[in-house]
Amino acid sequence: MEQTPQQRKEEQKRRRFIADAWVLFEKTGQAPAPSKDYCQLLVTTEGVIWRWWRISLRRTAVVYPGEWAVDRDDVEHDERLLGEVERTFGSDVRDQVVHLSTRSNDFLSKLPQKLLVKIASYLTLEDVIAMAHCSKAFRRCCLTDSLWRNIFLQHHKMISPELEQLAAQHSWRKIFFTDKLRLQMLVSRQRSQMAIKRNNENTDKIEVEGASAATNGAGHQVAVEES
Repeated sequence: MEQTPQQRKEEQKRRRFIADAWVLFEKTGQAPAPSKDYCQLLVTTEGVIWRWWRISLRRTAVVYPGEWAVDRDDVEHDERLLGEVERTFGSDVRDQVVHLSTRSNDFLSKLPQKLLVKIASYLTLEDVIAMAHCSKAFRRCCLTDSLWRNIFLQHHKMISPELEQLAAQHSWRKIFFTDKLRLQMLVSRQRSQMAIKRNNENTDKIEVEGASAATNGAGHQVAVEES
């Protein structure tokens, strides 16, 4: 059924609305044989735009580019669109389009954990505590040991080997919130334990070397006596 001028105007307005929204994903490429059409996929916060340029071997053929727009809520059920996406770019891209279209627009919490930690490292301590109350994903990020190690470095500038050992036993978050006097006491105790451990290792090494030397000396004496 042919559209009326008013319907065409509304459709063009809807397409512009979807295309002008915040772009989440864009991909271009050539469809597989036999069509070999050039295609563009545009996923925005409001829907999906699919554009194509037909390839014709006939010189006299007049071919115009095509386009259709699908609202965000309808993408998951539009088999025609998803079929074209899968045929051109593969099933992984198809799944990504569905994922982006059916999820909420909270894209920050979907960032990789390592990147979230990097971002949170630039926040103030008060902002980090507030961030932990926003969502479960942010809470997990704000409790990671690597984040609190970065925060500790911002306030103390350097980390001793004893402090690294202490943080491995407890956590950098606990170390950060420990008062300075108690932290100095814990570091001193850790330093003493590491010194005792090194002394014990050196003592054991000396005893082993002494026993080995004694064994070698006794063997040499027996050989001399027999000769």
